[in-house]
Amino acid sequence: MTDHPQARLQHILEELAKHGRVTVKELATEFSVSPETVRRDLKQLEMEGHLRCIYGGGVTPRRDADQPISQRMRVNAREKAKIATLAARELRDHTKIFLDSGTTMLALSRYLVDRPLINIYTNSLDIIQTLSGVESNNVVAVGGVLRPSYRAFLGTDTLNVIREHLFDIAFVSAVTVDVNLGFMDLGEDEALVRRALRRHAKQVVMLADSSKFGRQGNFCTYNFRDVDLLITDAPPRADFLEKLEEAQVKVIYA
Repeated sequence: MTDHPQARLQHILEELAKHGRVTVKELATEFSVSPETVRRDLKQLEMEGHLRCIYGGGVTPRRDADQPISQRMRVNAREKAKIATLAARELRDHTKIFLDSGTTMLALSRYLVDRPLINIYTNSLDIIQTLSGVESNNVVAVGGVLRPSYRAFLGTDTLNVIREHLFDIAFVSAVTVDVNLGFMDLGEDEALVRRALRRHAKQVVMLADSSKFGRQGNFCTYNFRDVDLLITDAPPRADFLEKLEEAQVKVIYA
């Protein structure tokens, strides 16, 4: 049917809405892709709170109404909280920062509720919601094409806004981390936003929990040398640490 990641994700969501479940075998046949590619798609949708992975496929998650943030935070919630606590120590007043649409950023955004002297830019709907009650004018919603599967604004307009700015720190995430290919994403639009942030930020801080290491995505977003600081919840494997040290990436872990 298609090998475009975003089209696959959208179709999976449509099938899930119709039938309440999807199978790896049927989707692989329909998309003419490998079962492993489908599993990565399902895992991403699970990480975003759209489905629950089961043996051989995925099903509609049991969700509480009007709680999109808590749904997305359930996957590795403890690890994300640890990372957010460490990342919050990098925050400084009178700076301009960007938070991308990764789910770990949701935990970090809670530390920004009472930081009116930090100028915050984000393309994440959930972070905008978290900070919408802040009584200040320091939050900028970076618009674009709304992608429901990502709960974010992406596309050309988003990139154009980023290119008009220079950020002190870009807090970014990745779907997977491969020891040879670096930080990877499943969606091209996500990767393009993060690449633009690399060019328009003085410092790039990567937030990635340990479950993402040793897996591969569809798009090579960053080489290790593109990241200044990596914050994670556990010590990376020796082979990852060697690559990170070679690339002069500072690593902080809980």
